[in-house]
Amino acid sequence: MASQFSSKTFQYFDLAKKNEMNAKWFEKNKPLYEEHVKEPFSILIRQLDLRFGEKLPKLEMSPKKISRPMRPINKQEPGKGIIKTETHMTLCEKKVSLYEWNPGMHVQFGYKDDDNLLGVGLYLISSRQLKLMRRAIDDNFSEFDKIVKDKKLKKYWGGLAGETYVRFPKEFDENARSAEYIKHKQFYLEHALTRKDVIAKDFFERVGDELEASLPFFNWVRSTVGTYKKNSLTF
Repeated sequence: MASQFSSKTFQYFDLAKKNEMNAKWFEKNKPLYEEHVKEPFSILIRQLDLRFGEKLPKLEMSPKKISRPMRPINKQEPGKGIIKTETHMTLCEKKVSLYEWNPGMHVQFGYKDDDNLLGVGLYLISSRQLKLMRRAIDDNFSEFDKIVKDKKLKKYWGGLAGETYVRFPKEFDENARSAEYIKHKQFYLEHALTRKDVIAKDFFERVGDELEASLPFFNWVRSTVGTYKKNSLTF
């Protein structure tokens, strides 16, 4: 079995794109998926567990987190086929609400250029989480600013990704130092990958290093928003 991603990983995705509606194609090419997509992805997750398992004990780091290669026929999305042309996993605390996602670490590979990426933090953010993040940043600007502008984080991630509001939230001061962060709609880091990046021999180590650099940010976000519960919040 393959121990790392290779050109055959993307050969699978390229062929999957051409055969999106053909379930029989997948059955014939399942060994290609198993050996060159699922197996190296599983090894990557196991390595991340060895490196971060003790630091992030509430996150399940298991190959079970890898997305399935096919969509159920009764759950097909408009414009998308039965065969998925990308694969991903998100490491986060167990979701306990239909209305909210927990902060996570996201790794994704696929056919399109923008399918290949690493992401950390809150991409799909609830109104509850947004309020908590804004208030915490306004109250603890220096702490958050230091984390986001850390040299290692800047080296690997650049800074906060995502969109910003055109209209500044009226309950905050747009002239305050915290305004540069308060205007954000989301609070996450994102790093695009190329196919060359993914098949490089040091890729697994690189993913670990980049996630390591993101940990202060990730943990700050997690401790700020907590976990949604019906009658209370846990932090």
